Amino acid sequence: MPDFVVVGGGAAATQAAETLRELRPKSSIALVAEEERPFYMRPLLADFVAGRMAEDRLWRDTESTAEAHDITILTGTTATGIDRAERALILDDGIRLEYGKLLVATGVKPVLPELPGIDLDRVTPFSCYADATRLTSWISEASTAVVVGRGLQGVELTRALRLSGLSVTMLVPDESPWFPELFEVRGTLVESDLERRGVQVIALDRAAELVGQEGRVVAVKTSEGRELPADIVGFALDQRARVEFLVGSGISLADGVVVNERLQSSDVDVFAAGDVAQIEHDGRRRPIGYGWLRAIEQGEAAGRNMAGEEAVVGVGDESEAQALYGMSLLARWD
Repeated sequence: MPDFVVVGGGAAATQAAETLRELRPKSSIALVAEEERPFYMRPLLADFVAGRMAEDRLWRDTESTAEAHDITILTGTTATGIDRAERALILDDGIRLEYGKLLVATGVKPVLPELPGIDLDRVTPFSCYADATRLTSWISEASTAVVVGRGLQGVELTRALRLSGLSVTMLVPDESPWFPELFEVRGTLVESDLERRGVQVIALDRAAELVGQEGRVVAVKTSEGRELPADIVGFALDQRARVEFLVGSGISLADGVVVNERLQSSDVDVFAAGDVAQIEHDGRRRPIGYGWLRAIEQGEAAGRNMAGEEAVVGVGDESEAQALYGMSLLARWD
């Protein structure tokens, strides 16, 4: 039985596993990753799609990382349930992986809207390496794209497609492609910067139907009656925490795994970190989705707490810095 089991292959998961190895050099550690090749830099995916980043620069060497830290890694494996009484993680191949302490660092997944034509070819979210590789395989045969979404993910997808030479329209359900209620810049600044770089921004409109020919998307019809040509359609709207395997377990869930400031769930042997973790503090539950740097910070804190140390994640007056086409953006929330 591993002393520690980490579910996830992103920044929070890998940082937690490495922290555990540093603090508990003789303990057994297993990491369960859904993707066949975990350990890559998600913030660089837009540059990879745009041809500005070589693929090999995305990756950390999985085998070398595991060997260096003596971590058992199970890739291409999905957690399907948990047996809290027996302290066992149930995997999709039927294996029961017992644990002393468990970390849930499964992140979030994009949610595509239920629209006519959503299953057409060349329609994708933009969240992981598989999405990025699909986009790169389509770009050479495309001239137009529509990005349906908002926020950093939507803007990054727009940037990747525009830098690839496509004519890009961004269809935004809100007043702005950005989040002016969170960010210390007006959303109009982001919109103006996108338009200056050749992106058509259409605000306060939604995708109503995807039009196809021979199984491939060719246009987006909108709620306001527009029909936008599209060889590629990318979605960056809602995201949902990957907690399906915990449903019915008795562990407290809301938008994500509800945890305290030590990232400990309602089960003292189960922790959560990164985008899947929803911190409850002073009777309030924080929004999920903390970004790459916060995932690393939480991964380290979770690892320390699982190893028996005391590490508290600060809440209140939080911030996240991002960059868009060289323009710095700062988000703050309380």
